[in-house]
Amino acid sequence: MTTQIYSVTAMGTLTMLLGILLLLSLITIVVMFVSLAKQGDERRKTIIEKASTKTFAITLIYLVIRVVIYLIEVWMEIDISPDGMNPLVMLSVVSVIYAAFLIHYKKKYGN
Repeated sequence: MTTQIYSVTAMGTLTMLLGILLLLSLITIVVMFVSLAKQGDERRKTIIEKASTKTFAITLIYLVIRVVIYLIEVWMEIDISPDGMNPLVMLSVVSVIYAAFLIHYKKKYGN
């Protein structure tokens, strides 16, 4: 009976943590789109341009690595199941990377 209580408590905690993570991911996605849509001076455009460029480069490198890993797995017949990338997870990771670069360049260029 004690084990069952611990597992219910652990599931509740895990559900709460996943909910918080989802909420934070959605907030960073909204911040990313709002910052891209805002008009501003030349310094602001430079900050957004640099953050966007770095984020795009990291995303592209990640996608190339995933494709290479998938091709190696298929070629070596390790795992031939058709698993894809979750678009919500991908968008969340990209938005967190973008937010980090945006904060970095805002501090660097002063905004």
